[in-house]
Amino acid sequence: MAELACTETHLTIRLTGARRAFGRWRPLVIPLAAITAVRADPAAARAFPGARWGKATNLPGVVNTGSFRRAGSRDFWDVANPDDAIVIELEGARYDRLILEVDDPERAVAELRARSAV
Repeated sequence: MAELACTETHLTIRLTGARRAFGRWRPLVIPLAAITAVRADPAAARAFPGARWGKATNLPGVVNTGSFRRAGSRDFWDVANPDDAIVIELEGARYDRLILEVDDPERAVAELRARSAV
């Protein structure tokens, strides 16, 4: 699961538990200005993530964690339970989309929308 923390200018994403070893052990820091859209989207989290790019784990129906490329898009995934997934669309950042499982999707979406003004 991903833990999200916001400052006035940045979103910091930290993976928890064993997923740190399989996906990303350092926090991912994204400027809030790069966020163009945020939504709860279980359907997107159930889709095939694409080709692994760098350190990534793809166990269909179990977990997708790490960096993936699909149709020219660079995505970062951390999802085991798609029902708790959110999608963060980005522009001008290392990734084009972040697909993350969070503890409370509605709260995370509301907070990110308020902080990033999308």
